Amino acid sequence: MSLELAVLWGFISGLPLVAGAIITRFFTFNKKMLGVIMAFGSGVMISVLAFSLMKEAYDLGGIIPVSIGFIAGAIVFGIGNHEINKRGAEHRKRCSGLEAGTGKATGLALALGSLMDNIPESLALGISLMASTSVSLALLAGIIISNFPEAVAGSQVMKIRGRSQKFILGTWSAIAGVNILAAAVGFSFLAHLGVESTAIALSLAAGAILAMLAETMMPEAYELGGFHISLATAAGFLVAFVIAL
Repeated sequence: MSLELAVLWGFISGLPLVAGAIITRFFTFNKKMLGVIMAFGSGVMISVLAFSLMKEAYDLGGIIPVSIGFIAGAIVFGIGNHEINKRGAEHRKRCSGLEAGTGKATGLALALGSLMDNIPESLALGISLMASTSVSLALLAGIIISNFPEAVAGSQVMKIRGRSQKFILGTWSAIAGVNILAAAVGFSFLAHLGVESTAIALSLAAGAILAMLAETMMPEAYELGGFHISLATAAGFLVAFVIAL
């Protein structure tokens, strides 16, 4: 398994960020549809956490390293997310213009919030690739579905605030670049770790992702999609479960 492959998957997972920035130049998205998409992605990610990341971590290190990493990941994300939210990114997955947040730096805050979400996801992608020698298609799908609404929300706010298309595209392309770097770091980092440390790294990423779902993606999915999101979440979970099997 090569570092180049980790970079490739990191690149693919970051493409929706760039796509969202480009598409919002021409379209405004229906809130309910995006809520359903986010709910489906949430179901996918929950299934991935349970049957891919956490299982791999447990098989490698047992319950104690898994517990340490998982709780640490949730705490780290929670603290970082709180700091980002104070700067105007608390609704970064909304895709309806000014509803995405408030304040002069809202667009940049949304971009920083997306970066906060993407680092554990991309690290998990690289870590999972190293630990199991193959990419988790369910994890990759969940990351892709999660990334698109964030880019749409941030891009639409930046557009409303008068940012140029060049600035908008450059910002989200840079975040996509961080995706690639995080996947490569996640892959390379494990090459020098023992199995227990690998288990902690996997579960840490899992804890951070679950915290992200609980604090940002699922609440926004419900607000946008209403009662439709329950079936979409269940469908996402089932699809990812089948893929994981």
